[in-house]
Amino acid sequence: MHMNPLIPCRIRIGSKIDNTIWHLAWPMILANISVPLLGFVDTAVIGHLSDSHFLAGTALASLFLSVVFWLMGFLRMSTTGLVAKARGQNDRQRVMLHLWQALLLSGVLGALILILQVPLFSLLTALSADDLAMASTYEAAKSYFDVRVWVAPIALANMVLSGFLIGSGQTRWVLRAVITCNLVNLLLDLLFVPVLGMGVQGVALASIIAEVVQCTMIIWLIRPEIKAVTVKLRDVFSGWATLLKMNGNLFIRSALLQLCLSFMTIYATQFGSSAVALNAIIMQFFLFLSFALDGIAFALESLVGNTLGKQKARRLGMFIKRGVTIGGVFAVGYFLLYLLCSQWVVMLLTDIPELRTQMDPYYKWIYLLPLCSFLSFLLDGVFVGLGWDKAMCNSMAIAAGVFFLVISISSALGNHGLWLGFCLFMLMRGLGQLMILYRQRNQLL
Repeated sequence: MHMNPLIPCRIRIGSKIDNTIWHLAWPMILANISVPLLGFVDTAVIGHLSDSHFLAGTALASLFLSVVFWLMGFLRMSTTGLVAKARGQNDRQRVMLHLWQALLLSGVLGALILILQVPLFSLLTALSADDLAMASTYEAAKSYFDVRVWVAPIALANMVLSGFLIGSGQTRWVLRAVITCNLVNLLLDLLFVPVLGMGVQGVALASIIAEVVQCTMIIWLIRPEIKAVTVKLRDVFSGWATLLKMNGNLFIRSALLQLCLSFMTIYATQFGSSAVALNAIIMQFFLFLSFALDGIAFALESLVGNTLGKQKARRLGMFIKRGVTIGGVFAVGYFLLYLLCSQWVVMLLTDIPELRTQMDPYYKWIYLLPLCSFLSFLLDGVFVGLGWDKAMCNSMAIAAGVFFLVISISSALGNHGLWLGFCLFMLMRGLGQLMILYRQRNQLL
């Protein structure tokens, strides 16, 4: 008998379902937190060089490459969803086929980035200020970029391998790999820059070696399965139409999200440098929020995909509802935390009296961020697990349209109109996906 996977079910906080979600979520939360800590070390190491242009150039090139790599994040999402579903079906052959196809795609995209590295750096300079005073900064940026860009194939392969582990329910190994990568990066930063005097190129080289270590570590971990399951070469090169369509939808979704996030800084420039600084501070609260919610979303990707593969309708509904409930609890917790501590955090982030004063009318947006955003994070995880890439793309496109519409009609509100648009953007993403999920509830299995 067909069962509605979203029928009411009595699962208490602390139940087996909650424990299963948390078991996969907490390692990803810690892994997410470790990444900005490494950025802090990079900044501290370069910040002790002889001139500020080294720090500015490295930050510029690093941010640009991070955006390029982040746009390729669909590799991790698609791999997680496909592998999780194949695991649920107990189809090891298909699990490994998805891995090899994703690695091949990541290799092609990584090679494409290397081929286009010259025009990519030209794009970086074109997007930045054309000023003679920036010459030294661009020189430092190029020194960093020319070395770091060569990590592209390995960095994209690591996305695929991380997605493979998440889809396999091995999030603790993702944590170990990320922590190892960051520790290697940190130690090499301290060796290459202060000791060997390699400057910004040393920081870039440290990143490359750390990524190689992470890649090697994960491949070593999964080598028994690689050896045990033979995938024919002709199978790897077949069935690409569906795979490319799926990744294409996820790429458009990622590009639209990055466009809206970048617009928060770009558009704020017309309101002055203070608005840019204020938005950067508020975005730190959004980043902190994403650590926990992304961790839960990653867990849902794996659990929903696996349960879908097993065709267990009731359990699928339980994971979806409990995941959203746990995320809602986190959102309320963040809301209360920000309500109590946000002013203290702002004082830690800046000691400029004018900025602290100007932040006063903006605290309401900090409070609203968790409540407006949590659904979009969690349902992204659900949709990845379900393989609903087209729905993710469509809901993102509609939300982005709302974002730009609100900004265009609320120009009189200045920078507050920008934050109104962003909060509605996140809210519309979540509500749009919730509506799609509700309408399709009878067709999940």
